[in-house]
Amino acid sequence: MIDKHVVVIGAGITGLSAALRVLREPHPPRVTIFEAHDRIGGVIHASPFAGIATLDESADAFLTRTPAAIELAKHVGLEHVLTSPATGEAYIWQGTLQPIPHGTTLGVPGSVRSAWSTPILSTSGKLRASLEPLLPQRVGRNTDNLGAAIRARCGNQVLERIVDPLVGSIYATDTDAFSVKGMPQIADLLAQPRSLMSSVRDALAKRTATGPIFAAPLTGMYSFTTAIADHVKQLGGVIELSSPVRAIEQPKRGQYFVQTDDGTVLCDAVIMASPARHSAELVRALSAEANTYLAAREHASVIMIALTVPRHQWPQHLTGSGYLVPKPNQTAVTAVSFASNKWSHVQTPDNSMVLRISLGRDGLPMYHLDDDALLNLAIADVYWQTGVDIVPSNVRITRWVESFPQYRPDHFDAVDRLEHVLDAAAPGVVFAGASYRGIGIPSCITDAHRSAARVLAKIDA
Repeated sequence: MIDKHVVVIGAGITGLSAALRVLREPHPPRVTIFEAHDRIGGVIHASPFAGIATLDESADAFLTRTPAAIELAKHVGLEHVLTSPATGEAYIWQGTLQPIPHGTTLGVPGSVRSAWSTPILSTSGKLRASLEPLLPQRVGRNTDNLGAAIRARCGNQVLERIVDPLVGSIYATDTDAFSVKGMPQIADLLAQPRSLMSSVRDALAKRTATGPIFAAPLTGMYSFTTAIADHVKQLGGVIELSSPVRAIEQPKRGQYFVQTDDGTVLCDAVIMASPARHSAELVRALSAEANTYLAAREHASVIMIALTVPRHQWPQHLTGSGYLVPKPNQTAVTAVSFASNKWSHVQTPDNSMVLRISLGRDGLPMYHLDDDALLNLAIADVYWQTGVDIVPSNVRITRWVESFPQYRPDHFDAVDRLEHVLDAAAPGVVFAGASYRGIGIPSCITDAHRSAARVLAKIDA
């Protein structure tokens, strides 16, 4: 395949992983990555902050229970610099900070006892949750709406006070407009032929994974993408930064012209590891239906504020990793990470507490506000929720505009249709990444490998 050429659009974790997977073949094709921005990483980024060499501006870890990310980290030489959170305790703010209840999976209780053990639920909420094992099996199982499914099985409070904050913090989403299949752990539980609580309890009992749930390089998540990029280049891959792709055309079946600002490149396959809506115009000449589908996709926007709090201002009892804010209680802040508690390596020279504060989600856009307004909202919410009157000595504000794809109900059926349509119109052009088959770093890597295998099969046919 050495005479073949594969183009990858996007140098985020998905595009880099797909390129590396292609280049690891015994006789790989040439690979060129085109990235519109002046850096790699996509929504994974970091920068120096408050005397810390590098502090993540977005995701600060990846899941270890799904092997894709941990295996790739080992492959690119990061195995010996991986670390895990120093504390696993986190809170939900329901008038006061309460620990996330034990015996749950993504907030879904595994027993009536688990539901009754937490003050996050009121008595009426606990009573409603206790009905779940008695409900007919069909209740809540014939919908691809996550909010509707959990409400039907466990009641409003379990959804709004526990499940929605946990899922929403991962996806920047509103679970009342989100696909069940977009949360595979919950989808698998709902698919079991027993009560949801029984399924959660059985899953917890069978869980054999030991060790921490999350991991990250000591040098931050951006070093993960940097290490992948270095391996891509070592294997002969080319990464072109500040090179937005403008269009893809098919001069003859199975060959493609990729148009950039610097000219047109001929290739045999294209992996589109770029966000859905931003990719719509690229495929207009290939498929009008694919263009229409991609243009209609929705993305949420999030603000990440990093700030430092003098240690003497920080309450000694707040020893956990941070807290989540349920949707009914949100004004601006959706989650707060106590980063200096969570990570032993996130320590400033003056021993300040580092907070990472998330604002905004699907249905709650905030990126249009100026920096002062965002900071004031964050400080006000943290004071309301913790009693800490923050006077920050360092502040960094990062806007992630339209960076979190939203999996509406029936999302995956639509993606299947997209792939079918595009495969018929332009075999060798495939999509990969968070917009399509899984949000989160392990899911993106898994989808990157799947897409790489598809294009390798196409060009080898």
